[in-house]
Amino acid sequence: MNAGHDIGLIGSESVIRAVGRLMPSTDRLLPLGDIDQALRALPAAACDILLVHAVDPDFAGYARLAATAPSTPWIALDEDDDVARGRLWIEAGASAWLPLPTLDAAALRRAIEQTLALRVGVDAMRLQRDDLQAVFDFAPLPMWVYDSVSLRFLAVNDAALRAYGWTREEFLRLNLYDIRPTTEHIRLSEALGRPLPSLAEAEIWRHRDATGRSFLVELTARELRYAGRPARLVMARDVTVERQAIGRIEASERRFRDLFEQSLGLICTHDFDGVLLSINPAAAGALGYRVNELVGRPMLEMIPPALHAHFRDYLQRIARQQADSGLLFVQHKNGSQRIWDYNNRVLDDSDGAPFVMGYALDITERRHAEQRLQEQQAELEAVNDGSPLGLFRAGLDGAFSYVNRAFERMSGLRSDEARGGGWQQAVHPDDRDRVVSGWRTATAALKRFHARLRLRPDHSQTVWVAVQAAPLVVEGEVIGYAGSVEDVTAQHIAEEQLRRNEQRLRTIADAMPAMIAYLDAALRFQFANAAYALHYGGERGRVVGQHARSLLGETVYRRREPYLLQALAGQRVVFEDEDEEQRDDGYSCLEIVYIPQWDDERRQVLGIHVMAQDVTHRKVEQQRWMQAAEMDSLTGLANRAGFLVRLERALARSRDQRSLLVVMYLDIDRFKQVNDTYGHAVGDAVLKIFAQRLGAVLRPSDVIGRLGGDEFTVIIEGMRRSQYAAAAAAKIVAAIRKPFLLPEHGLTLKLSTSVGVAVAQSDDAPGTAALLERADAALYEAKSAGRDGYRMHGGEKAAAP
Repeated sequence: MNAGHDIGLIGSESVIRAVGRLMPSTDRLLPLGDIDQALRALPAAACDILLVHAVDPDFAGYARLAATAPSTPWIALDEDDDVARGRLWIEAGASAWLPLPTLDAAALRRAIEQTLALRVGVDAMRLQRDDLQAVFDFAPLPMWVYDSVSLRFLAVNDAALRAYGWTREEFLRLNLYDIRPTTEHIRLSEALGRPLPSLAEAEIWRHRDATGRSFLVELTARELRYAGRPARLVMARDVTVERQAIGRIEASERRFRDLFEQSLGLICTHDFDGVLLSINPAAAGALGYRVNELVGRPMLEMIPPALHAHFRDYLQRIARQQADSGLLFVQHKNGSQRIWDYNNRVLDDSDGAPFVMGYALDITERRHAEQRLQEQQAELEAVNDGSPLGLFRAGLDGAFSYVNRAFERMSGLRSDEARGGGWQQAVHPDDRDRVVSGWRTATAALKRFHARLRLRPDHSQTVWVAVQAAPLVVEGEVIGYAGSVEDVTAQHIAEEQLRRNEQRLRTIADAMPAMIAYLDAALRFQFANAAYALHYGGERGRVVGQHARSLLGETVYRRREPYLLQALAGQRVVFEDEDEEQRDDGYSCLEIVYIPQWDDERRQVLGIHVMAQDVTHRKVEQQRWMQAAEMDSLTGLANRAGFLVRLERALARSRDQRSLLVVMYLDIDRFKQVNDTYGHAVGDAVLKIFAQRLGAVLRPSDVIGRLGGDEFTVIIEGMRRSQYAAAAAAKIVAAIRKPFLLPEHGLTLKLSTSVGVAVAQSDDAPGTAALLERADAALYEAKSAGRDGYRMHGGEKAAAP
């Protein structure tokens, strides 16, 4: 037992004295009196352990010890040696139990040692648990725990909340799919079916935060049990920037490797003894060898013997100066001599060891090139004179020093007449000041010069030319300009004709009542006729250049965006855009056509032609006649014909938008008994209330129809998951259970409904008849199951509770 423990004694004086005689002198004994006195003294006393003269396990005072001194263990000393009473003391909160009749010093010492050791272990486990929780909560990397079955999050640390942007409450309502872009959902489903990788096998995933921003994370996970459930602990590390940096490093390494391997320059490395460490293919080939024949060989073997002393001087010089350049005479494998112009310097490798990096050019052929220079210059002049482009060279002041024959033909000037500033005489007088001013501005800024201007070679005809000139740079300084002159007369005439044609087309387009526009591939307006500009609030200039989202507004843009994307994908799209708030009377309708504009090879959509007509009046008339023909006179709902029309449209939208479509078939349970018992007037009143309750439960956008008698149908669009359809059906069943109050008939009826639900997936695409048959079959199952419930076709089942 460790020396120096403070041991509190609770009980009668005789027991305290008896126990005190058994205690070693190294411990400090603190008599605390009876249990009531001890409970008052303990808050101010610091005891490592308590020895309690225990009489009755049911006495409430012993249970209060844990609340008064929660961190202090106690041992019950009982006058009774019955083992059963020992279990009762443990249940009352004692850490151990000792019978007083047989108590000796050794037994007491062992009990105290074991109890204190146990408390140390418990405290250590508690501290470890707190430390682990702190490590989890304050870990710099995002961490979370999710349920392995439901995939919902069970715990999340602060770093994850900062990284993903949700609050803790919001995050704990999410699941694994919610933090991933939809493009990752298939991969996640496949990964969940595979065994969990080991901790060393980190995986890269794409996640999204609360704003929708996408980023790359490296995930490591391990399986555990959390709150009694199978779960997984996941640690995430944002590697977006790291991956980008790695990509840049790899690209840089590839560029360097390509530069070394593919460079036409002669590159090698060697040590200070002249032994080749590496050599690129160009340098090896220039010596007539393969790379593997040269690496590791002394360079002296490639140096003519008479020049070995010069090479040794080079090795001493570069070791001393850390850099050297000059001419190196080397010997080809076939015995011929080559001359390399080298520029070498000393570098350090990754271990800090110095080596020499050499770069050289083989200039053996330069002398032959110099001998042929005059011939080539003459050939170049001949090529320039034969070029269809006019070529010239000028100084920074605009004075020409050279023109070719094509320039002479275009300008009507001889070469000597065009030199200096004479070329300006061929420029049309109306363009001369503009061209001279533009030339001075470009040369002052040392920039390229380009212009389109007119020449008058014989002062009668006009030649349109495009002039391009670029600075001539020698040793970092601009010494003049070299340029070309291209005859673009035919092109200019064609452009003028095109401009006039475009003006005529614009005039025609502005005169048309239809709205016409053109958007580029970025969905920015490049053209809009007067009708389109007037419809969207003013002048044409306020339309051109705007993005479709900005001009149309967020609400209208969201409605039209799917069709715009279809057109950008190359489809011709025709649709009607209805707006309940656009006009003063609360409704407007545009018939819109999107026609994709392909490039010449029909490989890419360049933009979208837009044609729109206001068909509000026609739609209002159609709707008025359709409502009269498609409305049930009793309930005001769509009749069979109206419902089928709406179902056809809903199916088409479901296919186009690849969304879920829900159809319900329902009737009133035992409705015939209502008619037979109370008459058709009561039955009609029930049908009206039934229709009103459906409208109250469902969304305003949902379609409700009465096919006849007590047969009703419902269309629900835009549901994200098929499970929501079951929830909607359950709400309908619950709403119909409420009593039907018929005060005008003096009746209160309790009725119920049965619902059959069919869900059409975007890849299923059944016809209207097949979809209704599915819903009707599900309704039959609900009836067969006892009514007052719903059935999903081939799916969830529910009945009356």
